[in-house]
Amino acid sequence: MNIIIDIRPLMGGKHSGVEIYIRKLLENLFKTDRRNRYVLFANSSSDQSHNLPLFNQPNVTTIQTSIPNKVLNSGLMFFGRPRIDKLIGKHLPDFKPDLYFSPDLRPFSLSAGIKKVCVVHDLSFRHFPRYFSLKTRIWHKLLDARRSLRKFDKIIAVSEFTKNDLNATFGINIKKIAVINEGVDDDFCAADDINVDAGIRAKYCLPKDYFLFLSTLEPRKNLLRLIEAFKLYKQSHKDDFKLALVGTPNHKIFSGLRLEPHEDLIFTGFVPEKDKPHIFRMAAAFLYPSLFEGFGLPLLEAMKCGTPVITSNISSMPEICGPAALYVNPLSKAEIAEAMDRVLQPEIREQLKREMASRIKRFSWKKCADETLRLLESV
Repeated sequence: MNIIIDIRPLMGGKHSGVEIYIRKLLENLFKTDRRNRYVLFANSSSDQSHNLPLFNQPNVTTIQTSIPNKVLNSGLMFFGRPRIDKLIGKHLPDFKPDLYFSPDLRPFSLSAGIKKVCVVHDLSFRHFPRYFSLKTRIWHKLLDARRSLRKFDKIIAVSEFTKNDLNATFGINIKKIAVINEGVDDDFCAADDINVDAGIRAKYCLPKDYFLFLSTLEPRKNLLRLIEAFKLYKQSHKDDFKLALVGTPNHKIFSGLRLEPHEDLIFTGFVPEKDKPHIFRMAAAFLYPSLFEGFGLPLLEAMKCGTPVITSNISSMPEICGPAALYVNPLSKAEIAEAMDRVLQPEIREQLKREMASRIKRFSWKKCADETLRLLESV
């Protein structure tokens, strides 16, 4: 089978959840599958090859066209041209695609007869448009996800919550949607090196005791309320705990978020993937009181490191963590603060660690890739 995989979401070089998902999925997919032929489609008016993963397998080829993105997207959305398979055909005349796979929805157009599969990570853009920049809101309006998704033969949702949300919000038939969870690497947090931990602690000015938040710094993550909850915690606990906020804003995609400096807050800025396991492992707890998640990849990373989790009792988060987390109403600062107190109690920590060790076995990138391959071949 000849498969096009649309990797345009990787062209910006970002390291948010969608980009991590695509990289890890492809890495594990190509380790397993040597019988199907893949063409990875990318586009940019400038050379962005440094942002693209390299795969040396003989059945994987990357094609980067150089059309200005505004021109390409306008043509695809308004005129249905150029067809992506025809662009690829100019470089690989012998490649006749059977299937187009989009790991994140993008404007597309294809010749008749090509099957189509898309991954949907969440519908936050529909439910919380105010949390996105004006540019992003215009983009989603033009993309028209409801109409676009109806063109696909099969849709992958990353959680049961997202599957049901697609049905309730866009009226997409449940039978058309398959749930395939995201994953975490088997060796994530496997290395336990005190010397490396000490170096990471010094690099990011992390104290001995800290609560951790790690994700893009954007409004949906409920950061303002989290910070206020932490201040409530500090009022009744005269300890040395700090709140480490790991990540950066993305003003191109999300609306602005003003986070005021405070003596008990640590802003690390961008953290590369190799440093993340150490930051997770050294934290007293991972705080993730998000207002809406289609999955919540950092939850898996925290559980894999054995770091107790406090998260929201809404959307996909209870589905992902099950009994392996403390749940809070994300709108209640008092409830979040009270959970910070509870998560430090030894008996609760031990119970959570036992639950996490069992829960995390449900998730892996290999499992995600294997299930995705089976679905693509069935289509």
